[in-house]
Amino acid sequence: MKFLITALSLFILVSVKPAAKQNSLSTKDENQNCLRCHSMATLSYRDTTTGIIKSLAVSPKEFYNSNHKDLACIDCHSKDFQTFPHNAKLKNENLYCLNCHKDEPKFKQFHFQSIEKEFKQSVHYKKLGNKFTCFDCHDPHSFEIHARVSKDIKETVLYDNMICLNCHENNSKIKYLSGVILPSLTTSHSWLPHMDLHWKSVRCIDCHTSPNAPGVSHIILPKDKAVKNCVECHSRNSLLLQTLYKFESKQSRNKEGFLNAVILNNSYVIGATRNYYLNLLSFIIFGLTLIALSVHGILRTIAKKRKLK
Repeated sequence: MKFLITALSLFILVSVKPAAKQNSLSTKDENQNCLRCHSMATLSYRDTTTGIIKSLAVSPKEFYNSNHKDLACIDCHSKDFQTFPHNAKLKNENLYCLNCHKDEPKFKQFHFQSIEKEFKQSVHYKKLGNKFTCFDCHDPHSFEIHARVSKDIKETVLYDNMICLNCHENNSKIKYLSGVILPSLTTSHSWLPHMDLHWKSVRCIDCHTSPNAPGVSHIILPKDKAVKNCVECHSRNSLLLQTLYKFESKQSRNKEGFLNAVILNNSYVIGATRNYYLNLLSFIIFGLTLIALSVHGILRTIAKKRKLK
């Protein structure tokens, strides 16, 4: 009997223990081994070819708020990175976003195959080729699809514009990629009225991409094809409906023309923003004013005729 009890106890121990170990080892636990070093903000190295200092730091806070928050580091990176110190050959690891994103059925709604085609039509890829990759815009350790998760338009604008400014306000990076120094953004946008206000309210890609893509367009246009006609945004059929505000309620657009300022978090686009009820009220007031003026004119005419008699 004792033998049976002992054997049963051993069986339970052997069968339960691995499961408990497996459940206790979460993605965060696995990643913690990497983040012990890579969470240090100063972790970086100097590229011996270009002289540019490249950061190897990963912010845990940003990573666990990103679209990749449920992934373990080795889901993307080679499992050989589990050995420390890392093999020097691993620094040449070549990662490509579409290795995962292209054929997965759950990602079909994001049109990654179309994005790949668009990307290769962009001015960045045409001028820089393979020197320019997804990672130059989208940091896989912090990227999130902001327009779909944020209800604050201003927050979306700031987040998306910073993706562009990370290069276009960094002369060292621009020179490394293109071999030239571009004019400052202030100089190249000096034609734009109220420049600072535009940059706070509109994303770079709203003027520098084609609005006809099914998602967010990745065809970055050359500067001579960027939107410069004010009416393209400042009208009832504003291009912003197809870009910045495309994720807002379609029902509100149909009912209120564009979107009222409350829905847009106090954003206001001259010539585009409409409020059905304010429009109706203004027509009523305008109509009553015309009626009042007409009645006043008629009464004065009658009074004048009576005086003449």
